[in-house]
Amino acid sequence: MPIVGTPATPVILSRDEIRRFMRDYAGEVKNTGVINILLDNVEFSDDDIAAAIKFTVNYYTFLPPIIGVFTEATIPPVVLLFGTAAHLLTSEALRQLRNQATVQDGDVQPIGIDDKFKDYLTASDWMRNQFKELAQRIKIQQNMQGAYGGLSSGYANTARNHSA
Repeated sequence: MPIVGTPATPVILSRDEIRRFMRDYAGEVKNTGVINILLDNVEFSDDDIAAAIKFTVNYYTFLPPIIGVFTEATIPPVVLLFGTAAHLLTSEALRQLRNQATVQDGDVQPIGIDDKFKDYLTASDWMRNQFKELAQRIKIQQNMQGAYGGLSSGYANTARNHSA
């Protein structure tokens, strides 16, 4: 049987790691040379990220198989990252849809303001699929590991040497 190590201190996904993954920085993305020319500020506030993490933890907890209550510290960081990103992108897709306004003047191609609903939704769906696939595989594995040592036979107390 393989030895499975559990870190003494849980690895918790930081808000900065989420921002870095999503490239959610105004101007230059730290230590990359990449520049977000269209962002004057971050797209998602710290409160948005905290709410997305809370939602993802609840979603993970109630995703089948239901095997316990999880926290931000007990969900693998990569799973939490994909779930949080999916939630944030869905939220922004809804904002884009609510504020979509396309205008056209003469023979000029229509210009849209906040027209990226489909793009955000596509990215959100991809992230959510990654989240669900990883989460279900991990939870099924945890469920199987939890079964060992917890199953007993109905004949356990009927042995000849059992004294009542």
